[in-house]
Amino acid sequence: MTRDIEQRKRDHLILAQNEDLNFSISTGFDRWRLIHNALPEINLKEIDTRTKFLGKDLQFPLLISSMSGGVDESFNFNANLATAAETVGCALGLGSIRAALEHEKARDSFLIARKKAPTAIIMANLGIAQIMDSQSIDGVAAFCNDLDANALIIHLNPLQEAFQPEGDTEFRGALDSIRRWVRDFPLPLIVKEVGQGLSTQVVRKLQDVGIETVDIAGAGGSNWISIERERLAEDRKVLRQAAYEFANWGEPTAEILEDLDTDLCVIASGGLKRPLDLPKALALGAQMGGIAGVLLSQALSSDADKLIEQLLVWKKTLEMVMFGVGVSKIDDLIGNRSLLHKID
Repeated sequence: MTRDIEQRKRDHLILAQNEDLNFSISTGFDRWRLIHNALPEINLKEIDTRTKFLGKDLQFPLLISSMSGGVDESFNFNANLATAAETVGCALGLGSIRAALEHEKARDSFLIARKKAPTAIIMANLGIAQIMDSQSIDGVAAFCNDLDANALIIHLNPLQEAFQPEGDTEFRGALDSIRRWVRDFPLPLIVKEVGQGLSTQVVRKLQDVGIETVDIAGAGGSNWISIERERLAEDRKVLRQAAYEFANWGEPTAEILEDLDTDLCVIASGGLKRPLDLPKALALGAQMGGIAGVLLSQALSSDADKLIEQLLVWKKTLEMVMFGVGVSKIDDLIGNRSLLHKID
């Protein structure tokens, strides 16, 4: 792997832990309150958090969202995440596989995930710039086969690329490229943003070209424009100053869910920081929640048990919320806005 790509990935892991580079605006979940039901008419032991995704069972509807891959640190990082996903029964999205496609030595930092999680749902990930470039569908499919991936995530990040020192800003024709991959790629495709959000208009365009699952990845968590700002050299002062104007650029996650009217499978990520955010996202219409930043420090440590414990708190909170609002099955929670009260 070229030194600049490796350094960029390492920079991202370091800077993503800096909470000062997060959005200062809220995801919007704090404007919703789950309504307590003192007569739930169910028994706690009847609560069932299981769901299906990509035709496979999950113990609860949570995705460990894409974070990293392709640097030395990523081997243990992805091993920890995969071990946790396998143990708790959630899904795992890997970081961009570009490094593995271009450099043989980077492959193991991704392939370790399947070794540690033989039955989990694992999704590969590639940027739209690579989808539009000369990257071979057959080559990506071959690596996904080696990984035994269940799907491929295509991430959209135009403004991150625009502020990235090494960014690729050629986005004309992106939708047609996605249409071609929907037609020719052998695995399900999921399209996501990286934290600025998918607007309702963009979701409709993706649906029109055949995408069936989207990850809205809204504003409220890590801001990758701010992260790239910190990587700009001193001679890029104008671009660096401009980046400050985008510190809160994007569509907040809960607001997207509130406005979204689609029959697509929707994953809600982007600033889910507290376990209570997951059931709120589900009640607003998401089929699954995605988290990344809140797991980063634990994933980088060597203590997978602490990571597992952290994820189990999210699962237990979901279970207790379902009991607290009086629903026993996930399908009775998803899209059930009568369980929510909006705080003015």
